[in-house]
Amino acid sequence: MLAACLIGTAAAQSIFGRISGTVTDAQGGAAAGVKITIVNEETKLERQTTTDSNGYYVATDLPVGVYSVTAEQSGFKTIKKTGNDLVAGARMTVDLNLVVGEISQKVEVAATAETINTTSGELARVIDTNQVQTVALNARNYMQVLSLTPGTALTVDDQLSLTTSLAINNQSVNGNRPDSNALSVDGGFNMDSGSNASQVNNVGIDFIREVAIKSSNFSSEYGRNSGASINVVTRSGGDSYHGTLFEFIRNERLDAKNPAPGALKTPLRFNDFGWDVGGPIKRGKLFFFAGEEWKRIRLTATPQTRTVPTAAELTGDFSALLALPTPVQLHEPGKPTTPIPGNRLDLDPNTPLTTDGIAIAKIYSTMTALASGISPVIPTGATIPIALNATFQPNNPFNWRQDLVRLDYRLNDKHSLYGRYLHDNFDLVDGFGTFVDGGVLPTTPTHRLRPGYGIQLGETWLITPQIVNQAKINASWNGQRIPPAGVNWQRATYGFAFPQLFPGGRFPDGIPDISVASGGGMPAISGTQGPDFSLLSPTVDIAPADDITWQKGPHTFKAGVLVVRNRKDQNGRSRYNGQVSFDSAATNSTGTALADALLGNFRSYTEASDDPIGHFRFTDVEAYVYDSWKATRRFSLELGLRYQHAGPTYTQANNIVSFDPSKFDPTQAVTLNPSGSAIDTTKGGNRLNGLVRAGNGVPADQLVRVPNGNSPGVLAVPAGAPRGFYNAENLFGPRFGFSYSPFSDNRTAIRGGIGLFYDKPEGNIIFSQLNLPPFIQSSTFQNGNISNPSGGAAGAASLLGVSAIDPHLKVARTTSYSLGVQREMPWGVLLEASYVGNEQRHILRQPDINLPTFAQLQANAALPTPLPLNRLRPYQGYLSIRMYLSDSTANYDAFQVYATKRKGDFMTTVSYTWSKTLADSSALGANPDNWRDRRYNYGVADFDRRHVFATTYFYDSPLFRHRGGFVGTALGGWQLSGITRVQSGPPITILANFRLADSPLGNTTVNGRRANRVAGVSLAPTVAGQWFNPAAFANPSPTSPGTDGVGDFTGPHVFVTDLSLRKYFKLPRENMGLMFESDFFNIFNRANYSLGSLGNASLTVGSGNFGSFGSASNPRNVQFGLKFNF
Repeated sequence: MLAACLIGTAAAQSIFGRISGTVTDAQGGAAAGVKITIVNEETKLERQTTTDSNGYYVATDLPVGVYSVTAEQSGFKTIKKTGNDLVAGARMTVDLNLVVGEISQKVEVAATAETINTTSGELARVIDTNQVQTVALNARNYMQVLSLTPGTALTVDDQLSLTTSLAINNQSVNGNRPDSNALSVDGGFNMDSGSNASQVNNVGIDFIREVAIKSSNFSSEYGRNSGASINVVTRSGGDSYHGTLFEFIRNERLDAKNPAPGALKTPLRFNDFGWDVGGPIKRGKLFFFAGEEWKRIRLTATPQTRTVPTAAELTGDFSALLALPTPVQLHEPGKPTTPIPGNRLDLDPNTPLTTDGIAIAKIYSTMTALASGISPVIPTGATIPIALNATFQPNNPFNWRQDLVRLDYRLNDKHSLYGRYLHDNFDLVDGFGTFVDGGVLPTTPTHRLRPGYGIQLGETWLITPQIVNQAKINASWNGQRIPPAGVNWQRATYGFAFPQLFPGGRFPDGIPDISVASGGGMPAISGTQGPDFSLLSPTVDIAPADDITWQKGPHTFKAGVLVVRNRKDQNGRSRYNGQVSFDSAATNSTGTALADALLGNFRSYTEASDDPIGHFRFTDVEAYVYDSWKATRRFSLELGLRYQHAGPTYTQANNIVSFDPSKFDPTQAVTLNPSGSAIDTTKGGNRLNGLVRAGNGVPADQLVRVPNGNSPGVLAVPAGAPRGFYNAENLFGPRFGFSYSPFSDNRTAIRGGIGLFYDKPEGNIIFSQLNLPPFIQSSTFQNGNISNPSGGAAGAASLLGVSAIDPHLKVARTTSYSLGVQREMPWGVLLEASYVGNEQRHILRQPDINLPTFAQLQANAALPTPLPLNRLRPYQGYLSIRMYLSDSTANYDAFQVYATKRKGDFMTTVSYTWSKTLADSSALGANPDNWRDRRYNYGVADFDRRHVFATTYFYDSPLFRHRGGFVGTALGGWQLSGITRVQSGPPITILANFRLADSPLGNTTVNGRRANRVAGVSLAPTVAGQWFNPAAFANPSPTSPGTDGVGDFTGPHVFVTDLSLRKYFKLPRENMGLMFESDFFNIFNRANYSLGSLGNASLTVGSGNFGSFGSASNPRNVQFGLKFNF
């Protein structure tokens, strides 16, 4: 293990630890005034202290590493205990017993096992270097190690996709939402504040010393998020030189076939290679560690089916429609009684294909050529051409490189300096497009570029032997930009000539977003999307911090302050390339939408005026104080308080808008037309009724960024809302913990605690407020030709769909608590059993607050002429109003067991969790249509996994270890390690599947409506391949909520084992060797099925595969690796 001379922070996990203990004399009494010397065995860093009147000593703020502890007192032998592995944030206990004798006589003992925590009640685990580097980690991604700790439930286990997306929201810890965890590197923030769900730097596993995880009621030193605190501690150099060269490869030819029916092998090439080296620049003073790693992944996207036209249709030949069992005759545009002879647009002089129509045809022919497979379009007996006739599986090449450099410098006995530079070069080509709309053709592949930097500087000052100060600054930055790749997104590629309504946008030469509706004998043709969804979102997080520790007798006082300045610039991704829809309902239609597209005759054309950019900022201040008090030899208390100033994210230009229900004036409400599809502008009213602007208007120095900031249209919407649409809060989080050793052998501890934690909302809640009027406008024209979009009829004043933020929004808060017992067992095993719980309040959700109540729906249905849905909405003039509310609650209760053995030839960890998470909302975007009744929505959370078992095992065979010659080479040096995970399946909630068009309410799709449970029908499956009986569920009435419960039953469980076999070869040179490694992920090739997430077809009443298994997770994958160590 290499020591890490790191600097701590108030922001997240500490990267220092503490060693304390009690020294007793030969009779078991307290030994006061004993000289204690603590030495880092790798860097020779030394700290001295003495025991107090109770024989107690403590040394705080020690860099992680392996330490020896020596006790010296006249009349007793010198006692030295070596091999004490201090991990990040640990409270290590090292007790020493003096033996009568001369001080010159030395007794040395080695630490043989982990020790219990006798100083605090927090729940914390450490995954050390051995586990990180020896267990089989798929994609060599360290994030998997979180699942080895109690309380952690996996929600996604596709490690390749997590690696290529930098996602970290695939696991829930202690019933908290996956996006509530705080991820840090060396104690510095390592997350994108926009989503709280991706990391800036994905540290390579060969550069990691340990991963420290604090999951419940930890001290006031830690804050910023309310979930688990996860800290990656990087390696550093010591007094000797060490280094590694490595390469790992994967190829789908080595993999098994996925056992799911019909599954095919996915092409894969995986190369991971690199080096690292560390050691002294000046022994005992200056140390370095450096490394580089490259990952090259060649993986095709998951196959997706789309609908494309035939080659004949793209030339204007629709004669095949006349051969259908029910022939379809096309007619000249807008002339239903004038047929097109033979359905041949290309032969009719009255229906010439336009330049832009030919460009649309070229898009579809280009996409057809990219398809990996095309199905017959009109099978025998079909009544219309089939949909989803083309399969696309583009390549998604991924290239990643990481550079790491660390320097640790001990100036003198009082001052130490530290610096670390971390850089990721992230380069992914996504064949479908990152963040593209679902269901569209791959017209706009993207090139996701996300360079990430993490820079840390710090200084430790030993003011006196009892007072230590740590000063630090951490900066993390990612320069994410996702431009379009290739040329298929460009207008010039196809010959588009139509003029756009507005100039500008990041990619003004992009193709429009095209939709082609079904009808006239044709299925809906898959749409296209131009580059208007391309993202620009660089972000930087700068956090200076200072911490001071004072040791005063049995008290360890610590206080610190942290300032966070976060900057993120992001574009709105509005539809500035234009949206054109073709539909046979157009007045100038031929009777089928695809033919209309070739002629350029649209139903509607809409274009946004700009692609706005928000310069988002926030500044937070946090501070803490705590006292760790060794009240007696057996009883310790930890009392603390954390302060957080939690301010909302805002824009420098105040160019964001929200809807405030209190500002909606019913007397100014607009009037809708009888169908509720548009606003009747002849009746007056304020179309932007209820909208409010942030702050006091656009500052003068920001008008260059927002040129229309003082225009009459903008000024017509009132300003004055808080800059982030809700007010900052000054929050206090008390923390309490205790540890009690009931027996004199000090091998048992009863531990517990409680703490209040706060969670800063992710930036995404405010980013969506950028694309709203009056700062951005959209123009719509109907029933025109794309060659001159503005030549169509001006579109009716449409209803707005907006996102909003509750002006009374509060920061989410979690009260976490635990009570447990730790026990040092024989054979070096540490066992812990705990009750763990939490209560989460003010967590976020985003329902549509503009839905009528069910009482209104029922009363309306009883009318002789029921009104359409839009005329029943509370806020007239608006469609959906998705408002972020902070009124959700959740509760978690669990029994957790953890056992670990970290010494010897056989090492293992075992964790088991029996838990239940209940919530009335499981995700930020939750949108049930019965949103007002939180009790109705209360049930098992989506990420609840009732039983979770995980174990790691590592065996270093001692056989022939010291044997020379061929026998020693062939039979010695073998190692076997692995991970086995078993967990319950996800809770299943069945959703309804109907449109309100089936009722008098109008053409509106039901959102989030639960199904009815059919009384007397068993859930048991009736045929092979089903997980449950589809007949047990039915659609509810359009005016009533469903009767099926939340999380009514459980989906398929997960059982997977990953094994690694290694062979070590000693080389002739001392301390040099080769390690050959074979990794087998899902070695038993077990099919771990899924049913999809809420809303997917297999969980929706009436869908074709309702009740059936969905896809299975990865089959057995094989990886080979080779390492050269010196």
